[in-house]
Formats: sequence, C-alpha cells, structure tokens
Amino acid sequence: MKRNPVIDHLRGLAMLGVVGIHIGTFVLDSSTPRLDIFLLLQIFTRFAVPAFFFISGYGLFCNGALHKPFHYVASVRHHLRTVGVPYLVWSLFYIALWQREDMIRPDGSFSLSVLLVKLLLGEGCYHIYFLVILLGFYFTLPFWRWLVRMTDRGTKAGTGLCLAVLAALQLVLYHWNAVYWSYPAWTAHYKVIIRLLNERMNYIPLFYGFVFILGGLCAVHEDAVRHWLRAHLWSTLALLLVSCGVYLHSFFGYLDGGMELAAIPEHLTQLTPEGLLYTVCWLLFFCALLERLSGYRLLFLKVLSAYSMVIYLIHPWFINFWYSALGYLGFAFAQVPVLLFYVLVLVSSLAAGMVIQALAARCRTVGVLVLGRQPD
Repeated sequence: MKRNPVIDHLRGLAMLGVVGIHIGTFVLDSSTPRLDIFLLLQIFTRFAVPAFFFISGYGLFCNGALHKPFHYVASVRHHLRTVGVPYLVWSLFYIALWQREDMIRPDGSFSLSVLLVKLLLGEGCYHIYFLVILLGFYFTLPFWRWLVRMTDRGTKAGTGLCLAVLAALQLVLYHWNAVYWSYPAWTAHYKVIIRLLNERMNYIPLFYGFVFILGGLCAVHEDAVRHWLRAHLWSTLALLLVSCGVYLHSFFGYLDGGMELAAIPEHLTQLTPEGLLYTVCWLLFFCALLERLSGYRLLFLKVLSAYSMVIYLIHPWFINFWYSALGYLGFAFAQVPVLLFYVLVLVSSLAAGMVIQALAARCRTVGVLVLGRQPD
C-alpha cells in the first residue's frame, strides 16, 4: 500500500498532543503553574483525538478503497484482531493494575458483570475509550462508506456544502447531548441502560463523524488535496491563527466570567464550535506544512509515528510511574516543572515502545496480543 508521509508525520504530532492533554492536568500542581503552559497543554492540544480519527478515516479510504470490493465480515474480523485484541489486553492490564477493588462484591466474590461493563464502555483507563469509538466506526463502516459517496457527489462547492452541513449537525448533536438530554422514566429501573446512556460519549462514533468523513474525502481526492495544500501554506496559517484567536477569546471569556481555570477545558473540547474550528484549521495548516517539508527527513516525527500506537497505549502507566517515582525520590510535585514531566513520560514511553515492538517482531503472539499485529 502506498504510504502518505504527511499522514505518517501527522500521527506523530497527534501523539505529542495526546500525551500533552494527559500531562496538562498536572500543570496547576507543578512548579510551573503558568497560564501559557496551561493553554498549551490543556487547550491547544485538543486537536489530538480528532486528528487520529481524521487519520483513521484517511486510512480506510486511501488507495481507491472506496471503489474496491468491500467485504464486511472480513473487515470486522480484521479490525477485531488489529484493534479489538490490543484493546482487550491493555484494558485488562489497567483494570488489574488500578481497578481491582471495583471487581469485588461486598461478599468478596468476583463481579464479572462489572468487568464486562468496563470493557464495553472503555473504562479500563481514561485514554482507551478512543479504541472503542474506533471499533464503532469499523462496525458501522458501510454507513460511513455510503456517507463519503453521498458527500462526494456533484461539484466541489457541493462537497464543501455537505461538509459544512455535517459539521453543523455534529455541533447540534453535541449541544443536544450536553444540554437537552433526558431519560425516559422507565430507564430508572435498569442500571445497565443508565450506564450506557451516561457514558454515550465513550462509544458512539457520531460525535467524531465529521472529521472522520473529512479524512476519507482527503484520501479519495489525495492528489488534488496535496496539490492544494502545497499552494496554500500561508493562507492555512492565517486560518489557524484566526481559530487560535477565537479559542483564546472564548477561554478568557470563561475566565473573566469567574469559571475556575481547571474547569474551562471541559467547555472548550474538540466538539465545541471553537474546538472544531481550531481542529480543522490545525489539520489544514500542519498538513500543508508537512507537505512542504515532505522532501526532508523529519526523523523525530517518523520515529514517533512508528511507535505511536504503543506510546498511546502505555503512556498512562508512565505518568503514574514518574509521579510516584518523583515522590519516592523526595520531590514534591510542586517542585517539578511540568514540561520536564512531559519529557520524562514521552521519552520513557517511546523507549518502552521500542522494546515492546522489538519483542513483538520476534514473537508473533506478543505482537498480536499487544499491538494487534506483528511488526515488520
């Protein structure tokens, strides 16, 4: 399969953002509780999760996949192996590590139902819901293939209008989900149904449908998109700066309105109008920049991309490890610069990723269980 270096490098940047989001919760407790670092790690990293869905959409529709025969059962079987198996293994790892008590009933017996609900809803660890939503896209792929075809029919202006409508519908869905949601009275008698309703953001792919479709359309029209990106680096930079201004205006609006600093990111997620605008503009600019730099050896991004999945899977363990290790060494976290903490987590996760992938390359069973495949 022909690879697109822009998408590969974009995966590395998205991984930096994911680690930043999870490190960002420590900013206010560190020795550098600065507003600029908080903005960097808790606000301007919000591109990361939708960027991965954009990349996934691209990967499913690149190389003319939309016009090739599609076999649903074979597709589901493939993705259950490449995504479902690692999801199950890593979820069980984190549950055994940090959530053992949740599995035990008051009488001391093991609760299989609690375990199954955690696995169903992506609750093994705070980051792993991404794989559940990704599996949701794979299970409903015939719908997304149809939607890409429908969006791509007609003129460029028509495609742009369809994308605008999809973005608007996603924003309406998120607003309705956050504001107008209420449950029928009968659901109060069914704890499992209440859990499914309460945790809907953890498994329903519709909330990320727009950016997934955008990735698919970029794959379908890859040559034209890459040509456009090469010609519009500075205009995409201008759009990104405008979106950053909108983001900052909303951020300081909440801050001036008396909202606690730590609570503001919940109101400026990638699913809000400001967040979606920023995400699209971020994707446009960095795709354009990486397209311009495609003739250069971007070794750091290439390495991050190659180990991105295992870094994603293991970095929460290293966040916990370094937080505990620093305390054991006699450092209160208030003495630690948060960017140093970020580097420690990133470098150690990368090093562990290299070891894990080396083991997976030697042992197919390890590769399939931990990564969903045996690396080349």
